Amino acid sequence: MAEKSILAFKCLNGECGQTIKLERPEKSGIYNVTCPHCGVTKQLKLKGLDAIGSAAAGNGKADETPAAPDNSAKPVIEIEDDFVVGVKYKIRCPHCGKMDFGFVTEKPGHRAIPCPRCKGKCGVDVRKKTEVILVTDQLQLIKGKLVLLRKGWLNKDYRLHEGRNIIGRYDESAMSDIAIKNDSSMSRRSVQIDVTHTEKGYTFKLTVLKSLNPVLHNNNPLMAGESISLNFGDTIVMGKTRFRFDKDI
Repeated sequence: MAEKSILAFKCLNGECGQTIKLERPEKSGIYNVTCPHCGVTKQLKLKGLDAIGSAAAGNGKADETPAAPDNSAKPVIEIEDDFVVGVKYKIRCPHCGKMDFGFVTEKPGHRAIPCPRCKGKCGVDVRKKTEVILVTDQLQLIKGKLVLLRKGWLNKDYRLHEGRNIIGRYDESAMSDIAIKNDSSMSRRSVQIDVTHTEKGYTFKLTVLKSLNPVLHNNNPLMAGESISLNFGDTIVMGKTRFRFDKDI
């Protein structure tokens, strides 16, 4: 009986990477392959026994694919893009430049994803989906303001007008509506607070525009593009500057 030809390769799911082994098909073609470890199914182009047979007939040797370099020891290469939890992405390995592989994650944060071909690691920062927390009817009845909290100094109030309010570091070339001096760790135009006036009252939505350092809402970090509705008593930290969102009465 002829010895079986076994194919062995890494799972193309970046978060799995386990070895898949299967019997080489009779004919070359595209097949649906399900990883027995993570259950992800991918369409793969597999070389069948027919291709190996013709190669052997031509030169007495099976057609061998050159082995991929092992880049596992190389530094992680960071990929700059906006990655969100729960979304499937396809990236090309920046180490070998030959493997396109996909990944999806349900947890925010930094991930180092190995290439299934060369094992070189790609770094990605994955953020939470944009969350908007609904304000209550009670909060919509009163205007709001930002209170700059200063140790050893009197706090300073900043009223929020209807429409868009930009808050950031003082810079004459890109002036914010509320411009804060003496805090180089804050971005020039860091956050935006949209004030909407309806028949029921007011709503206040904060959106992060840009942040050299994380913007903290009640000590929870928000990334660029994320929005959240404000409740009275909320704290907002930008750089080293701390605000409290209060009733404007």
